[in-house]
Amino acid sequence: MITNKIIVNKFYRFGNDIVKISKIVKSQNKILMIKLSNSEQINMPLEQSDLVLHRIYTIGEVSKIVSKRPDTIRKYEKKNLIPQSKKFGDVCVSYKNWRYYDTQDVHDMVSFFSRRSPGRPVNNKTIKQRIISIEQQVKMRRK
Repeated sequence: MITNKIIVNKFYRFGNDIVKISKIVKSQNKILMIKLSNSEQINMPLEQSDLVLHRIYTIGEVSKIVSKRPDTIRKYEKKNLIPQSKKFGDVCVSYKNWRYYDTQDVHDMVSFFSRRSPGRPVNNKTIKQRIISIEQQVKMRRK
C-alpha cells in the first residue's frame, strides 16, 4: 500500500542518504531513524517529517503492491518494460544487493500491470503457426 504516513522499519530517502525508521515516539513528537551508511542515529520532529522523508520500496513490498512475484518484476525489468531498480550499494553494506524503487517507479509499475491482460504473451510466430495448423486440419476434413 502506498501511503504518505511514516512507518516503522521502512526505508526512506533523507536528502542523499537512505535511512530506516527505528521508532516513532508520538508523546515526544519525534522520529528516531538510523542512517544506513554509517549507522548514525538521527532524531527528527514528527510534524511535517513527510516533507523531507521520501519513501522507497523494496522489491518484496512492490511485489505485494502490484500482486506479482519478485521474479516476475525482475523479468519485466530486464526487458525494460518497467522502471529499473536502484540498489543500496556499497554505502549500505548490510543491504548491499537489495533493490529499491521510488514512489514514482511504483506508480508506473501499478499502471503497467493494471493495463496488462493476464496470461502468457503471444508472439506473431505462435499465431501464424496456429493458423497454418487450423488451415491444414480444415483441408484434411474436406478430403
